[in-house]
Amino acid sequence: MKKLNIVLYGIVTTLLFNEASMAQISMPAIFSDNMVLQREMNVPVWGSAKVGSRVVVEIAGERAVAYADEKSNWTAYLPCLKAGGPYTLKVSGEQEITFSNVMVGDVWLASGQSNMNFPLLDAKNGEEDAKTATIPDIRLFYVQNELSLKPKADVNGGPWVECDSNSVRGFSAVAYYFGREIYRDQRVAIGLIQNTWSGTNCEAWTSQEMLNTIPVMNQRLDDFFRRNIADDSISANVRRENNNWNLAANSFEGLKKNVQTRNYSDKGWETMKLPCAINETAKGDYEGIIWFRKELDLPAGFKGRDLRCSMGQVDLAGVVYFNGERICETSWNYDAYRSFIIPGRLVRSGRNLIVIRLLDSWGKGGLLGPADSMFVRIDKLEETTKVTLAGYWKYNATLEPAFVTVENFNRTPGLIFNAKIAPIIPYGIKGVIWYQGEGNAGRAYQYRTLFPLMITDWRVRWKQGYLPFLFVQLPAYSSAQYQNEYEWAELREAQLMTLSYPATGMAVTIDLGETDNLHPENKLEVGKRLALAARKIAYNQDLVYSGPVYRSMEVAGTKVRLRFICTGNGMVTNDNSPLNGFLVAGEDKLFHRAEAYVEGDEVIVFAPEVSLPVAVRYAWANSPEGNLFNKEGLPATPFRTDSWKGVTDDKK
Repeated sequence: MKKLNIVLYGIVTTLLFNEASMAQISMPAIFSDNMVLQREMNVPVWGSAKVGSRVVVEIAGERAVAYADEKSNWTAYLPCLKAGGPYTLKVSGEQEITFSNVMVGDVWLASGQSNMNFPLLDAKNGEEDAKTATIPDIRLFYVQNELSLKPKADVNGGPWVECDSNSVRGFSAVAYYFGREIYRDQRVAIGLIQNTWSGTNCEAWTSQEMLNTIPVMNQRLDDFFRRNIADDSISANVRRENNNWNLAANSFEGLKKNVQTRNYSDKGWETMKLPCAINETAKGDYEGIIWFRKELDLPAGFKGRDLRCSMGQVDLAGVVYFNGERICETSWNYDAYRSFIIPGRLVRSGRNLIVIRLLDSWGKGGLLGPADSMFVRIDKLEETTKVTLAGYWKYNATLEPAFVTVENFNRTPGLIFNAKIAPIIPYGIKGVIWYQGEGNAGRAYQYRTLFPLMITDWRVRWKQGYLPFLFVQLPAYSSAQYQNEYEWAELREAQLMTLSYPATGMAVTIDLGETDNLHPENKLEVGKRLALAARKIAYNQDLVYSGPVYRSMEVAGTKVRLRFICTGNGMVTNDNSPLNGFLVAGEDKLFHRAEAYVEGDEVIVFAPEVSLPVAVRYAWANSPEGNLFNKEGLPATPFRTDSWKGVTDDKK
């Protein structure tokens, strides 16, 4: 009998506990201490509670009341609040929740792929800027990476934190620099929500409902859902991917075995002749970490001298050790040329040791050369003896834990939207800054539709009218390994065309690119240019926020007269040299390098080879020339006057 009573007591206690739990007020992660609420709008605050229960939201003397519906959901709308704080936000009903140190100001959503994800610490002068980044009125919220088949109720992210030298180091450099500029201009609290995912495409950030209005996306979604992949499988795949990236960044098992030292025995290691692409060797499409070792015989004159070490093209990234000491770590950037200094205190005559921990992920992988770009010489002595790094190296691909195979579900239409965007809607925001396009460059023509569709999708769901949407036009970049000629030029054109939609703005960065660097490090200027666009579009300030934008053309004999808007105080070149980057073609569609000069708000273009010009292009390449600016220091956007078929027109 006593045993039965204990069982009944347990059942009743469980039921009462469950009932009490269901009665509890709960709120999504986007609400936390230190948050920023959007000023001058009816601020939505939402969560769940017992069906029919009354919920009261209070802040700064204002209050709003809501009732939980039949699904336990409630949303209260606070009246328009002026900038200020810190305040306490109180949510009360069956119980009370309070959030402290809450500010009212402007909230910006920073989203996109790797260049928006790029952390402050890795940016040009980012480490120094982080040291002075203690700005309590700037608040940061980071959304973790997750995917979902259906829209989720909450994100994996947060909490909100004040901006300081520690919290900002790994935060988006572009978002921080943008936020700092807006803070300096507006002098109100600024909330920055970083919601990014490297290597992703536009359609992954768009709702499946909206994508289904496009036949090609409808077909992709049908094909995906026919696979009957479960959410758990997708989540497990994301965890495996995250584990791979964690290994890439943090696994240094080789160091525990002292592979970087001269007394380590690499007997039994295999040999590989460099330069070469890993995927063209017996390793095939290997992804993971490979250790390389090579002994160098240096001339006596090298002893004690700083050396310039040129590695040629390195794909994807490497950590380099010389005579046992770590010298440098290269950024994760496909096949960029790498060069660095070996301090003279480490250099001895005769035998020296160079060791590389190479990360091979995506594409070819390896030290790609060419051979004559791989050498060591005395720094600042161009004519000194060069000791080649080409030739046979010892290597070992088994020292670090192996990467596991993953599927790129983060490129599946709608899955990022469901997990990372839907749950933070309708949190009040001032606008969006967006840096993405690399992942869609191979389908640039399609991006003309996809990108505006995503903007419209977000605006419809946020219900804030023409929510300001500011984006970065892709910078100069060229890689024969990862792109076809003109793909990025056509993607920039698709971005330019998106400016026809209201309340959009574009930061042109063609001059900030680094030809062989997918992730150019000058993020400060990107943030500043986005802030200029925000001041014009979101804050209605009378200023020049854009460089020259092509408007129309007129053919006069052998010359073409190009007209522009956004010329500011006049058009100039940024290097005091003649205009370059212009091409002219006749009806044969063969383009020739053109001569060009500024005449008022127009540019006159002609090419001796073209007697009857019909089309002009400017800065039309993946990594183009082009020096047309306005006097405000902002570059002209690349453009073409023709609509001839491009390289991506037929790509789905």
